[in-house]
Amino acid sequence: MLQQDERVVVATEHRDDALALLGRAMPGLTVRAEGGDEPLAVRWTAVRAGGMQLSELRVRGAASATGAPASGVVTAGVVLSGRYDAEYARHRLDTTRPFLQPAEPVALRLRDAHVRLVEFDADRFRAAAERAGDRGGRRLRLLRTRPVSDDAADAWRWTAASLHDALVVAASANPVLRDELFELGVRMLLGTFGEVVTQAAAADVRAAPAAVRRAVAFLEEHAAGTVTVPEVAAAARVSPRSLQALFRRHLGVTPLAHLHAIRLDAARRDLLAGGAAVGTVHEIAERWGFGNSGRFARLYAERFGERPSDTLRLG
Repeated sequence: MLQQDERVVVATEHRDDALALLGRAMPGLTVRAEGGDEPLAVRWTAVRAGGMQLSELRVRGAASATGAPASGVVTAGVVLSGRYDAEYARHRLDTTRPFLQPAEPVALRLRDAHVRLVEFDADRFRAAAERAGDRGGRRLRLLRTRPVSDDAADAWRWTAASLHDALVVAASANPVLRDELFELGVRMLLGTFGEVVTQAAAADVRAAPAAVRRAVAFLEEHAAGTVTVPEVAAAARVSPRSLQALFRRHLGVTPLAHLHAIRLDAARRDLLAGGAAVGTVHEIAERWGFGNSGRFARLYAERFGERPSDTLRLG
């Protein structure tokens, strides 16, 4: 992310400079030009205030990028025009709608693309989400990479555009206004990509120590990616051994068992959504980290009392 209250408006039609600018706009990724010797032009505008950064990236020509995006950031995007393909280890993002970017290595392809990105500092986002997500004993958590509905997708398109315009003014305004914009962005993102946790589960997590809450937030944010216990422990700011003990004591499961439950819930929502865009049972299982379809079916039946194929038919 940029420095606090920093603004950037940069454009170039020089091929090498365009690649360097793309690399600056997408830290952590290795950028290459595509399309042979065709011209490549890039325009990047960005502003950061508080814990939020709004960016617009315009690419004329073709380019690709691979690698792991910068950590410590929650990122949502909207493709306004052109082509922006994002492939991850287990799935491909549907970039025809607003999307939540998984925190895992990605391969991007851009052609004549205009993309709007909203990035939140992850630590501040977790704290704000804990405040904003409480709904009478229930709690919203980020889990999906695509909106919960078409209306939610439209709402996020409006929000991303409005935040961009407001933040340009608020970057030099008082911190109260910046904080309010941040809180608004978090609430809208939760409403667009969030899911409700059951009352009992939410209560168990809220009653747990801060380290457990930090770990659960990390698992929810990275449910679509590759997660290891040391990574979760680092996010929780405890040792792996302490993390295991805390989860068993306060939630009655291991961190990875809790992650499996999160992923099973996500798979069920996809199965209930149904349709060609969602995919087959096998594709949904792979999307949420279950490479063995038989094991997925067994775990799913144990949790929900029916087979995944039965749920898909209901969708």
